Amino acid sequence: MLQWLVHFLLLFCSFQNLGYFVASQSNQEDNTSLSEPLIAQKVETTQTQLGRATLLSKLTFSWVNSLLRLGYSKLLALEDIPFLLPEDEANLAYQAFMHAWEPLVRDNSNNNNKNSVLWSVARTFSKENILIAFYALLRSICMIISPLILYAFVNYTNNTEADLIEGFSILGFMVLSKVVESLCQRHYSFGSRRSGMKIRSALMVAVYQKLLKLSSSARTRHSTGEVMNYIAVDAYRLGEFPLWFHITWTSAVQLVLSIIILFSVVGAGALPGLVPLLICGLLNVPFAQIIHNCQSQFMMAQDERLRSTSEILNSMKIIKLQSWEDKFKNIVLSLRAKEFKWLTKVQIIKANGAFLYWMNPTIVPTVVFLGCALFKSAPLNAGTIFTVITTLRIMGEPVRMIPEALSIMIQVKVSFDRLNTFLLDEELSSINGYGRNIKQSSVNAVEIQEGNFIWDHESVSPTLREVKLEIKWGQKIAVCGPVGAGKSSLLYAVLGEIPKISGTVSY
Repeated sequence: MLQWLVHFLLLFCSFQNLGYFVASQSNQEDNTSLSEPLIAQKVETTQTQLGRATLLSKLTFSWVNSLLRLGYSKLLALEDIPFLLPEDEANLAYQAFMHAWEPLVRDNSNNNNKNSVLWSVARTFSKENILIAFYALLRSICMIISPLILYAFVNYTNNTEADLIEGFSILGFMVLSKVVESLCQRHYSFGSRRSGMKIRSALMVAVYQKLLKLSSSARTRHSTGEVMNYIAVDAYRLGEFPLWFHITWTSAVQLVLSIIILFSVVGAGALPGLVPLLICGLLNVPFAQIIHNCQSQFMMAQDERLRSTSEILNSMKIIKLQSWEDKFKNIVLSLRAKEFKWLTKVQIIKANGAFLYWMNPTIVPTVVFLGCALFKSAPLNAGTIFTVITTLRIMGEPVRMIPEALSIMIQVKVSFDRLNTFLLDEELSSINGYGRNIKQSSVNAVEIQEGNFIWDHESVSPTLREVKLEIKWGQKIAVCGPVGAGKSSLLYAVLGEIPKISGTVSY
């Protein structure tokens, strides 16, 4: 009877996971209609029911049932999608990020080794990730105790005298562990994705706001293609950071606890099984260093290709006029080949690491059973065999996930460094020293007194010298002069986009 109940519970959990998968797939198909443009249409939507959900509704995710039911009955339109909660909006996430960013930048002005973006993200989103970490730890504990419950269940079935209270107690613990594991898995995944969405939104807004304030010299260091990469690649990758961060440390915890259970069950026979794991762990250190270097080189090559492509597109008229298409096509292809070289190297190293870790679930059980036979540390009965196999199956998930998680974390570190370099670059207000006095009652709309401006600080002579300019309100001004006389530089000086050596500028 107990075995039938166990099979029924496992079948129920499988159908539950299948239901979540089908629901997610149907949502992905329905989202294709959201990309259609909305022209002259007033959209009225309500806020998501998560903000009004009760504790039981949040625990079981029943607050999303109304949306799933509506999506099952018809294709979802834009007005059917509820608004986010206020704490999930991009503006609030950006304000919280900047609240942590500004003090860090002031304190770390003399210490360039500290990544301000990383610490700002940690300070801003640490509270919610502590709760996510609790769910992840509870899930790991429930997974780890399942072999012990199975060991007790097998020993109970081998007893000649059956105690129903003991049997139902074991069954109750098994049911409770699976229910808690399932709930923690859902909340841990949902919380990680939700936190990652806020991190990605905050960083995208921060990149956009920084782009509006970049100095002219800083703009030369960050092309349009690079800025697109900051938003489309780096910010998106950091949105995956909470999920993979928790996967990394929970995988390590599961691995350590699984090893402890193996020693408690088979004793010294588990020692030979640790040899393959130790070898793979040692081999992963040089692999991680090589992947980090290759990933950095790959991003640099990608930025170079996007910068060249942007310049080519901006000068397409001249290229077509001079019939230089093949020449510039070869340039782009050569840059693409350089990018592809680093990408190929990264994927080959990942494949070697994955091959080693996928072989472990086959090699380790064989070595463990061989160790039990040699050391005679535990009898090879049904309880020992089922417990060892279940424990090694649980070890299989962290063993397979650790290489991928480490690879993702390396990419996250590269993205953190890139965004930190961009967000700490020079701004117009920090280097130009323009005094902007907007006064409607002033006689002059624009006024420059004894202005000296320079594009390159390493240059000997300034670009514009002793500029004196007064433009009254309502005047129409034309700037004339030969090529190279400084017409564009004068306009940039009025806009405040060229560094000022001395003088005053007011408007």
